[in-house]
Amino acid sequence: MRKMDEMGRNIRLRSEELGFKSAVLILAVWVLYECWQGFFNGGTYNHLPALILIVTLCVQGLSEMVMKRKMISGDEEYKEPNKILWWSIMFIAAIAIILSIGSYLMLNYN
Repeated sequence: MRKMDEMGRNIRLRSEELGFKSAVLILAVWVLYECWQGFFNGGTYNHLPALILIVTLCVQGLSEMVMKRKMISGDEEYKEPNKILWWSIMFIAAIAIILSIGSYLMLNYN
């Protein structure tokens, strides 16, 4: 594989950005369609597009945080709190709350 110059890298980065944005937009429309079908037509809700959208956005956000952290790791002037740890704790707490509420609802309505 040949090395790309700066213009080639910018073109590749821009095309990947547009591809990512279009994929997220398509997934968001798919999630809204599934919600519409579930609420108004009485169909079953398909969780797959929502899960793919959530995982995609989480991976993008975490990778951006990791890259920023690596870029400022040697800089003495700029210090940033560890957002990766903070988001990991918040994610675990959110999952615990969701599981607690879900198990409470399952036990009380069955």
